[in-house]
Amino acid sequence: RLRPAEYRQVPIALITITEADIQSLKQWPLSDQQLTDLLQRIKQERPLAIGLDIYRDLPIEPGHAQLRQLFNTTPNLIGIQKNVGNHHNPGVAPPPILRDRGQVGLNDVIVDGDGKIRRNLLSVGEQGQNIPALGVKLALLYLQQQGLTPQEIGSQDLSSFHWISGQASSPCTRLGKATFCRLAANAGGYVRADTGGYQTLSNFLRLAEEVPNFSYRDLMDDRIPAQALKDKIVLIGVKAESVWSDRFYTPYTTDSSSTWAGVEIHANVTAQIITSALEGRPVLQAMSFEIAALWTFIWAIVGIALGWWCHSRRWGLLLIPILLGLLLSVTYGVFLLGWWMVVVSPTLACLGTGLLSHRHWAWQAIQQTNQLLEQKVQARTQELLEKNVALEQARLKVETANRALERLARMDELTQVANRRYFNEYLEQEWWRMMREQTPLSLILIDIDFFKFYNDCYGHPAGDDCLTQVAAVLRSVLKRPTDLVARYGGEEFAVILPNTPIAGAEEIANMMRTTLNQRQIPHERSQVSDVVTMSMGLVCTIPTLQSTPMALLEVTDQLLYQAKKAGRDRIIAETSHLPPLTQGESVLQG
Repeated sequence: RLRPAEYRQVPIALITITEADIQSLKQWPLSDQQLTDLLQRIKQERPLAIGLDIYRDLPIEPGHAQLRQLFNTTPNLIGIQKNVGNHHNPGVAPPPILRDRGQVGLNDVIVDGDGKIRRNLLSVGEQGQNIPALGVKLALLYLQQQGLTPQEIGSQDLSSFHWISGQASSPCTRLGKATFCRLAANAGGYVRADTGGYQTLSNFLRLAEEVPNFSYRDLMDDRIPAQALKDKIVLIGVKAESVWSDRFYTPYTTDSSSTWAGVEIHANVTAQIITSALEGRPVLQAMSFEIAALWTFIWAIVGIALGWWCHSRRWGLLLIPILLGLLLSVTYGVFLLGWWMVVVSPTLACLGTGLLSHRHWAWQAIQQTNQLLEQKVQARTQELLEKNVALEQARLKVETANRALERLARMDELTQVANRRYFNEYLEQEWWRMMREQTPLSLILIDIDFFKFYNDCYGHPAGDDCLTQVAAVLRSVLKRPTDLVARYGGEEFAVILPNTPIAGAEEIANMMRTTLNQRQIPHERSQVSDVVTMSMGLVCTIPTLQSTPMALLEVTDQLLYQAKKAGRDRIIAETSHLPPLTQGESVLQG
């Protein structure tokens, strides 16, 4: 229903007997004389072929003799028979004359379990011969005029037509630009479907301009345009509400009022074959059971990977719609190209395996955690049993270990100074402490000048050694236990100086630069010196409820940027009154 309408011209016209026609005639079915008059009137318009989708297995007087004569003198007239039936409904025989002349087609349709038509029945075998469908007979009559005849794939006999021959050795037939392949019982979304006869998927034609449709009374009263039926395939059928048995549901049916008449179904099948053979319109093919299973398996693997690696519920809720949207986009795209791929099975496989793999990961994580806890408990119990006399010493060891772990969690492994995480916590802590005491808090942001060039020149191991030396210099200058130096990121360091006015902070910053210069760390690629230097931004402020640590960081970072822009190897410092909180911002941020 979502695919766009097609702008194609098909050589088909419909003559339908409507409810108004039946009321006008005061009878149903049509008598043989009325049917003869209708066919004579159509023959006057010189159509290429006539498809009579009205049963005529028994005479309906008056006019039977005239109808027989017309059948004998109309080689392009195709009648119908109903072949597929059961002991309650054995089918309907064709007109004997048309049967003997080989001018009969099936009007059987295949209805899926949900009551909709999705398959075309192209032929059925009966008593050693195969009878083609009405749409097939009419399409072949038209295509023969275009010089096209069917060719069985792999056969040199161009006159054989596999829909009619019914040979199972070759499941595909080529006709012009189209290849029609027999539908397998487990292809696409079908499971052990009854695919007797020659069945294909129906790639319904949705035309932007509908096929011309004239009523019985319009034709008999000469109310149709001139040349409207000339050189066209004319199908005659019933479209009256009182003849409900000839109404069918299709994928385009939304309610009972949008059902299709049988003659419309056969006209659409005829148009599908003609447009595919002449214009290369896609013939809808279904994936084989093996390909469908592989397709489903691939999405099951995707679900396993998603469930195993995506531990965050937020990411799961984001990725699942993206993956399912990708699946729907792919299947819709290949559908427009003529392939029917299953959607529900891969979707369920992806969601199911994703949920199971995530549950399995969670279960394993819990198991591992429980095992670790169990091992620790056992080890601790054994330790307590064996060293009961040294309980106090064990407690001291545990405390020492905890302090070491805490130190590792707060320390940058390379430079042995505080890491960014502890820097953020300590800045928050000292901000509140200085606010309560109303004493100045100074912050220095430091960047090693042209450190990228240093790495490019001396290599990353030397760069790591340089970072270690710079950190040692910064740490050596600080004397108070409340002062903190931290690695802010990459080649950047930060220094927190609680209860330090601007003059004291500047003195410390200058001592750091002087001490680094005394180290004389070579840097031949530097554009300001032949040794390693650093640029600094320094801000001193008294914290208030009207600002945040984040604002202090932003102002200090701006001063560092100014120092680098002014030529590097320098300090830019200021006593700052930080900007107030914006609307909706909390003092707890940062």
